[in-house]
Amino acid sequence: MKKSIFLPVIFLSLSMLPVALVAQPHYAQVLKDLEANNLSLLAAAKQAEAQQTAAHVGLLLDNPEVDAAYYWGDPSENGIRWDISVSQSFEMPSVLVRRARLRNLQENAVGLSYQALRYATLLETQQLCADLVYYRNVAAIYNRRHNSAVRLAELYRRRYNAGDCSVLEYNRAQMNLADMQNKSTLANLDVDHAVHDLSYLMNMEHYSFLQMTYDSVWFEPSFEAWYEQFEMHNPALRQLDNQLAVSQQQEQLSRAQWLPQVSLGYAAENVVGSTWRGATVGLTLPLWSQQRAVRAAKLQTAASQAALDAKRAERSAELRSMYRRHEALIRDLQNLKAAFRQNNSISLLDRALEAGEISLEQYLQQVNYYNEVEIEIWNTARQLEQLHLLLYSVEL
Repeated sequence: MKKSIFLPVIFLSLSMLPVALVAQPHYAQVLKDLEANNLSLLAAAKQAEAQQTAAHVGLLLDNPEVDAAYYWGDPSENGIRWDISVSQSFEMPSVLVRRARLRNLQENAVGLSYQALRYATLLETQQLCADLVYYRNVAAIYNRRHNSAVRLAELYRRRYNAGDCSVLEYNRAQMNLADMQNKSTLANLDVDHAVHDLSYLMNMEHYSFLQMTYDSVWFEPSFEAWYEQFEMHNPALRQLDNQLAVSQQQEQLSRAQWLPQVSLGYAAENVVGSTWRGATVGLTLPLWSQQRAVRAAKLQTAASQAALDAKRAERSAELRSMYRRHEALIRDLQNLKAAFRQNNSISLLDRALEAGEISLEQYLQQVNYYNEVEIEIWNTARQLEQLHLLLYSVEL
């Protein structure tokens, strides 16, 4: 199956996000196709649905109990006796409420686990698309250089045959051709490998991704405002938040379970022609079963809080550094592009070589330098794109 796409920059309204996070994610159509076709995501979604359903399978109340007995006398003159009882145990309302909340949090944990997998898969696909844009442009540079090397080698072959150049210049032109052919081949292999990886993620034989430029990036001037949104929507931090909520709810449940459990029921008994009927009431006192449960739950809550605080501090420091680098890369890339546009002299070098004003070696050195700068521009753009994808991945 072959599918071609072109990716315009599209914007949508997300009321929960600040202006800097309003733009639609980069490679939005690719991500849409991924969620529709990726086997791992489809399987994980079904598994999450099954686990969320399973979280509510168990009953909040114990099953009712029914006891019955039939006795016959010995000797038979003693007659027969039978009795029956039906009872239902009830926990205190506070316990039932906390059990219900705990189940909802456990169901939420399943959803967050799926969201974390989805987030990682979509981010990986975005990063692969960013690499593919870079590989395509590098391949285009080397393909262009290879075509130029072919013409240059043919020119110096004719000059050599006509006696207008030395064997050293002829050999240099041929070596340049071999070098450019090798670099062009390797660059195109990088493209093919990335296309194969993208097609595998899409569960397609060939997924044609034609984008050759990066979407524009934006920058939120306030790190604190940006980080507040990132922390609110980041799957890893949301999982830790939910884990802490589960621990807190478990602690509250353990405390509430110190309350006695009430049993209400109906009983009937028949003894030698006399029948007795009435209601039964019982209490279960949790004197031993909850002895260490509250302490264990408190320790788990403290551990979850410590893990969340540590992760937040670590993530904040790491992201602040990435945020500053993102700002610096935007400026560096703009300056590098402007300098290259203003000082690109390849056309002048071509005329100088034709006029014999510079040697072949001088020409190749200068042209290779410009090619390296152009590739460095794309490398810087890729670094900026990858960093931008990480920082604004809460859009996913």
